[in-house]
Amino acid sequence: MFSMASRQHRAYAFCAAGMAIDAFLGLTKIFMGWQSGSVAVVGDGFNNVTDVGSTFLLLLTFYYAAKPSDKEHPFGHGRLEYLNSTVMAAAVLYVGISLVIESVQKILTPEPIEFSPLLAAVLCVGIVGKLLLSFVYRKAQQSTGSEAFSAYGADSVSDVLSTAGVLAAVLAEKFTGFHIDGWMGILMSLAIIYTGYSILKHAVNSIIGAPPDSEVYREVEQFMLGIPGIYGVHDLIIHDYGPENHFLSAHVEMDSRMNLVDSHHLAEHVMEQLKERFHIQAVLHVDPKAVSNPREGQYMRDLEAAIYRSHLPLAYHDFFVEEKGQDVHLSFEVTFTGKCRKSDQEIFDALDAEMKAINSQYHIDIMVDRNFISGKRYGQEEE
Repeated sequence: MFSMASRQHRAYAFCAAGMAIDAFLGLTKIFMGWQSGSVAVVGDGFNNVTDVGSTFLLLLTFYYAAKPSDKEHPFGHGRLEYLNSTVMAAAVLYVGISLVIESVQKILTPEPIEFSPLLAAVLCVGIVGKLLLSFVYRKAQQSTGSEAFSAYGADSVSDVLSTAGVLAAVLAEKFTGFHIDGWMGILMSLAIIYTGYSILKHAVNSIIGAPPDSEVYREVEQFMLGIPGIYGVHDLIIHDYGPENHFLSAHVEMDSRMNLVDSHHLAEHVMEQLKERFHIQAVLHVDPKAVSNPREGQYMRDLEAAIYRSHLPLAYHDFFVEEKGQDVHLSFEVTFTGKCRKSDQEIFDALDAEMKAINSQYHIDIMVDRNFISGKRYGQEEE
């Protein structure tokens, strides 16, 4: 992991390198496209110039995103990086759509392209320059952990493909006489539009609240289970407020015999470990687990049998047992392993019937989790 100050300085350096490369490529292509009369070359050059502005905007974004939280923004300003990606995507889409219009006009009224070795050389340099830029942004993403750089790298790769298309159009007209400049402009614009859409989709998902990579969840969960005294972890949610600004909420299972003070100390220890290891602010909910009950394993096997017989695509967690005289009260939550059209009430009725078929003394208390959204509890009225 790295400090926010170090991350910010690295981001500035990568942004400066990206702007320098794009400015050189863009101005060169615009001049040569104007000289040769190629709308595709001019459009490709303006795309590079647009990238200079968007990269400068990214630099400003890193500056403001690193500011600490305040009264109006208690979770910090990290999501500005995702907002930047939406602006960048809008700019890319605008360039792509504009180029479609110009390319259609070029198809309807084709004009010859004045070929020159210098023009071909400029396009080759553009391809090499954008390959270099995609490498720079890939290294930037690895160095800073910012997905914004990943979006800019994807844009650079699309530029490589579109510039290669322009070069193909120039060479085709030179050696065959066919005017395919407009058609290559169409293909280039579609590549640009697709890139803009992909960047916009990723950025909007991050703003709305897309989950982190599944590997992050697995690593965090395994780390928590490795702490002595933690018997289970579920309902783990990681809230993303920008790179290096994550919050976590989870349910952790502890021995039901622990008193309130001891369970509090253990929860505090887990939260401190998560902050030290992953730089994550955590809030934990403690669930009791009857680890000392020798019959708990049998009760769990009976529940698994009931789920199997119900033919419902369910998995369970947060399992707890209370024995009250002859009655056995089983409390748990269920999640889905596949599609299920039944309502929460129907799920409860099916499991309740199957459990009572196994043992009439069973009384269940369940909650159905649907994509982290929990509904009402069923079965409590029987207690």
